[in-house]
Formats: sequence, structure tokens, C-alpha cells
Amino acid sequence: MTLSALRVIAVSCLLLGCALAQCPSGDDSSVQGLLTQAISKAKADGVLGDKDFIWGTATAAYQVEGAWNEGGRVPSLWDNFAHEGKASNDTGDVAVDFYHKYPEDIQMMKQLNFTHFRYSISWPRVMNGLQRNEEGIQFYKDLTAELLKNNIEPVVTLFHWDLPDIYDWRNESLVEPFGQYADIMFEALPDVKYWLTLNEPWVFCKLGYQWGVYAPGVVSETDFLTCGHNALKAHAKAYSVWKTKYQASRPDTKVGITLNADWRAALDPTNPDDVALSSKEMDLVLGWFAEPVYGSGDYPQSLKEHFAADAPVFTEEEKASIKGSSDFFGLNFYTAIYVDSTKPYGQHETVHRNGELIGEETASEWLHIVPWGFSTMLKYIKNVWNPPSIIVTENGVSDGRASTDKETLVNDYGRVKFYQDYLTEMAKAMIEDDVPVTGYIAWSLLDNFEWSQGYAERFGLTHVDFDDPALPRTVKKSGEYFGSLIPNVTAQVEACSTGNDSTVATQGGDQQQWQDDWQQQDGGDNWEGGDQQWLR
Repeated sequence: MTLSALRVIAVSCLLLGCALAQCPSGDDSSVQGLLTQAISKAKADGVLGDKDFIWGTATAAYQVEGAWNEGGRVPSLWDNFAHEGKASNDTGDVAVDFYHKYPEDIQMMKQLNFTHFRYSISWPRVMNGLQRNEEGIQFYKDLTAELLKNNIEPVVTLFHWDLPDIYDWRNESLVEPFGQYADIMFEALPDVKYWLTLNEPWVFCKLGYQWGVYAPGVVSETDFLTCGHNALKAHAKAYSVWKTKYQASRPDTKVGITLNADWRAALDPTNPDDVALSSKEMDLVLGWFAEPVYGSGDYPQSLKEHFAADAPVFTEEEKASIKGSSDFFGLNFYTAIYVDSTKPYGQHETVHRNGELIGEETASEWLHIVPWGFSTMLKYIKNVWNPPSIIVTENGVSDGRASTDKETLVNDYGRVKFYQDYLTEMAKAMIEDDVPVTGYIAWSLLDNFEWSQGYAERFGLTHVDFDDPALPRTVKKSGEYFGSLIPNVTAQVEACSTGNDSTVATQGGDQQQWQDDWQQQDGGDNWEGGDQQWLR
């Protein structure tokens, strides 16, 4: 066990009290037991190498930092988009003021026993065009140093959608500046062990350059393809800079990209046309970026056929630079949807089968709770691309708009249930199908600015009171759940690997305890929460 893991357990013991942890039996089907078996298997199989499993939580710069015009920061496309009233008349000008409050947020993460924290760098904070902004760079140096001082490893994303407003993803001329930006940050933060070049290019291209609901608000039938093409080239440029200038001196550091996709399930799995449509849709969503990076270096054939003359074309040199340009598979996963081949294309997606929803509704229109979709997606990635490791870089669920009282929002037992069910599916995929998951990062540490939805939807493990100018934080039950689950699983994995009993914090990592708490709060036996007030 690493020194940081031992410190996690020691702090937990001081706060929570300790008991003796034992390696769970093979028939232990609790969340904690399954996670222990899964991570122990990953260690035994060499998937984790000499590393511990990543237990993290995440934020993104524009969603949390605020300080939009402080410290030399220049405007981003999202500043302009929000200032035009296109984000539910909210902005990220202040957000949750992470720029000023990050030391206390790090202490909160430490108390919740997270081993890793995923944050993104605001490109317009560290560069004004091609000019360095030393004050902005120093902010991320200080943030990284504070994390490491508290034994939390940073996972750093270079681009999480806040593009400087002098650039446009439709212009190939952006590729070189992105490489220069990556170079500056690789040099400035030598202690970072995990880097992500881009977050969800499918989202910022489709929503920003086809549907126009995200910055920069472009509505077009083809511009999203150009965006994706340049995004892949920019990613490859950053990875090349890393390999050429830094990898030799930092061999333990990994650089990758994080992709998103909702699982596209055949509405009728016995209908060959639905099955074929499911396969095609996965190519158009995930394969669009995953196949060039983790597969052939080029787009899937089905994508080329679907878009025909509109499909961009890589040169052979570009294919070679993109192929293999990620040290792990970064995955953001939330939900699943059915595809129906009997409907016209464009109307082929549905969340109903035989009159029943695919999963429980949440505050976010696009997000239904579909745990089985998570394990299905993980197995799909392994079977299609067989990456050496998969890091789940986002997974979470939103609070409902009608749940405005703080007590309801903080006592988010429904979110606890969400995490238990999704973590169970992840563990099963690791145990039963040898899916090489090496980390799990929950979205999000804090309630924050949720893009075009403004502050109407809350994903945080921590409640933020947006009505109070001080933006006070209160840890939710879901945050407490991770705070106990992580050291419990860590100690049990240690017991399994050494054959000796180990020390474990005793508060609440057990699924039954949390289910009992939920039932007491709900006043009944329905784990789903009665009228599901929490979700709305």
C-alpha cells in the first residue's frame, strides 16, 4: 500500500473510528465487496501496475472558477455566450468562486478521502493569444502544489470547452497554438502524473457547431465535422509535444483524451436492423474519436459512408500521428438510450420500450438512470479497442429543479443509490469480463454552472448555496458515502493482497447501512424513494 493510501486510512480512523478489515468472500455481493474483489483482481492481473486505484472527483474551470476577468484572464467563447443570455441568463463570472476558495475545497476533498482531483486549466487564463500570462500560470502551480501537499494527485484537463474567443474549432490554424499551450502547461506543472488533452469533443462539436445550444452557438449541417477533425489533430499535436519533449524525463506520467457516449441499445435486440443501427450509432458517437485514437488512425467506415462527401479526410501522416495518441481510455459515462430502426433517421432515438422508460428520470432531460448501460459500455470498449486501461473520468447524476430546499438537496440518498448501482456494474465488468478499469472519478465535487442550464441542475457531492454571496459549501450524503467507501475498500484490498487483516474506517461504507439510512429518511421500504422528490 502506498504512503498516501495509509494516510487516507489514518485520517479516516481519527475522524470515524476503526475496525478490522477482512478480505471479502467471493460471494459478497455488496458494493464494497464487489469493488474490493474487482480492484484486487486488477492488482493481481497487473492492470494497476504499481499504482493504487484512482478514486477521484472532478470540476471544470469555467463551471467553478469564477474570476472571469481577474489575474490577466481574457474572454472565452463561453464568457461571450453566457453574457449574451444564452445560458439560462446565468454566467460563470463568479460560478462557485473556486479561484479564491480552492484551499477550503481541497480540505473538503481530503476529508472525503479522495486520492485524485480532476481539474481543467482555463486556456484564456494562462495565455492571451500566443502570449503567456504568468499570473494565470501561477494559479495552477499553486493549485497543484496545494493538492499535492494534501496527498491528492491532480488529473489535469487542458481543454474543457472554454476556448479563447480569438479561436474557432473550424479553423485548422488553431492546432499549432493548442500545441504551444500544451507545451507551456506540461513545462509549468512537472508533478502532474495524469493529463487529458480534450474533454468530450463530441459535445463541444455537436452542441457548439451543429445544434448551436453551446458556445459558440453555430447552427450548421457540417461544421461539427470540421470541428471534430481539427480537435483530433490538436489532440495529436499536444500528445506529440509530450512524447517529444517530456516523456523521457517523466516516464510515469500518462497523457490521454476523455471521450463521452451514451450507450445506444437496440430497441429490439432480436431485430437485426436495430442491432445494426446500434452498431452504427456507436461508431457515429464514440467511434468518431475513439477509432482514430485507439484503432486504425482513421474514422470508422460507417461514419465515412454516413457523411459521404462531407466526411473530412486525414492525410497518411495525420493518421500516423493520431493513432495510438493516448496512454489510456478516458471515459465519461452517464446514461443509455434505445435506437429504433423502424423510425426515420433523426427520429430513431427513444427512451421507451413497450411503454416503459429505459431508466428513472432525473433533473436533466438527457439523463436517465441506466446502470446496466455502464457495464455494457465498458465491455464494448474492451472488446472493440482493448485499451491497456480505462479511467472513468466522469460519472454522476443531477438533482431536480423542484428540490430547492437545502435539506432535501443535502440528504441526497437517491444519488448514493445511483453511485452504488453504477459502481456495482463497473465492478462486475472488471470481475466477470476483465475490463481494465484503473480509476473512477465522480462528477462533480461541487454544484456548479451547468453550461446552457445555468445553475438549475446540481451534480455536486457538495451543496453550494447560490443565494448566499459567500457561496458556502455543505457536504451531501453522497459525499459522505465516498468518504467512507474509499478507505473501506482500500483497507479491504490491502487485506486481500497481503493475506492479513487491515485497518478500516467504520462509518457507513456498507451498502446496507446507507440503505437503512435511506429508508429511515424516506419512511418506508421503497429504496427508489417514494414519490422520488429528490430527483425532481
